[in-house]
Amino acid sequence: MKIQKTLALLLVMLLSQIAHPALADDSIDRIVATVNETVVTQSELDKSMSTAKKQILASRVSLPPEDILRKQVLDQLINRKLQLQLAEQANINATEEDIDRAVNQIAHDNGISPQFLYKKVALQGGMTRDEYRKELHEEITIQKMQQQELMGKINVVPQEIDDFMRSKSWQVYNGKEYHLEDLLVGLPDEPTSEQIQKAKKQAEDLVNRIHKGMNFRQAATAESSTNALKGGDLGWRKLPEMPTVFVDQVVQMKPNDVVGPIQAPNGFHILHLAGIRDNKEKVSDTDQRKKVTQLIQQRKFEEALQNWILKIRGAAIINLNPEKPV
Repeated sequence: MKIQKTLALLLVMLLSQIAHPALADDSIDRIVATVNETVVTQSELDKSMSTAKKQILASRVSLPPEDILRKQVLDQLINRKLQLQLAEQANINATEEDIDRAVNQIAHDNGISPQFLYKKVALQGGMTRDEYRKELHEEITIQKMQQQELMGKINVVPQEIDDFMRSKSWQVYNGKEYHLEDLLVGLPDEPTSEQIQKAKKQAEDLVNRIHKGMNFRQAATAESSTNALKGGDLGWRKLPEMPTVFVDQVVQMKPNDVVGPIQAPNGFHILHLAGIRDNKEKVSDTDQRKKVTQLIQQRKFEEALQNWILKIRGAAIINLNPEKPV
C-alpha cells in the first residue's frame, strides 16, 4: 500500500531541510528516559527539540513553554523507539534499495538531483550523507512495521464503498476542501471513567480559553496529544478524508469557527476550520471508486495507528526518571 509511504516521505522531506546541530559538550549526553531495553539520550532530545522549534516557528506559531515542548518531543522519540524495537524483533528492516528509492523520490519531488540533495542536507541541515541515510533507514523501517502490523487488518468491502459514495459528504461536498486543525486531549487505551471525565473537563477548559482569544495553533502545540508540533494542522482535506466523527460538525462550520469537544475513542477533539476552498478536480466513476477506497483505507489506517501506538506504549516499560528505578 502507498498510503503510509506518502506520509513517511512528507516527514523525510522535512528532515531534509531541518538543522541537527552537533553537541558542543558530550558531557551533557545523559540518559533522559528508558524505553524497555533502549534509552533516549540528551543529545537525541536536544536535536529533536531544535527540529521541532524550527518547524513551529516556520508555521508562524509562538513556541510553547520549554517544558511542554520537551514533553511533546520526548513522547515522539519514545514512540519512535518502541516501533523500531518491534521492527527489530520482527526482523523488519529497510534495505539500501529502499533508501535509494526514497532519496530519488525526494530529489525528484524537489526538482534536484540526488547528489545535490545530499549537498543541500549537509549545507542546510548539518547532516552528512550517512547520517541522512540513517534517518531515512529508520523512517522506512517504521513505515514497514506499521504496514505489516496494521494494513492486513484493514479491510474495505464493496458495500462500504457504495455507502460512502451515496453519503452526503461525498455527493454534496466532494467539490470542497477544508483546512482543518485538530486539538486532541487524548485518552489511554482502556480509560477509566475518572480519566474520561478529567480529559473532558480539560478539553472544555481549552475550548473556553480559545473562545476568549487564545490562539488555536498555539493551544494545539502546547496541549494536543497528536500533531502537536504542527499546531494540530491536518492540512486541506475533503470531508471523506476526515474521521467520521468530524464530518457532521465540519459541514456546519464557517472559516475560523471552533467546535468541541467531540468525543472519539482516542479522546476529546477540538476543531478549528482555518479555511474552505473549491476543488475542481474531475474524475471518472472508476477513479472515484479507487479514490473512495483509498480514503476509507487511509481513515481506518490513521485510527488504527493511533490506537496501536497507545497499545504498545501501555505494554512497554517506560521510565521518564532514569535516575530512579521503575
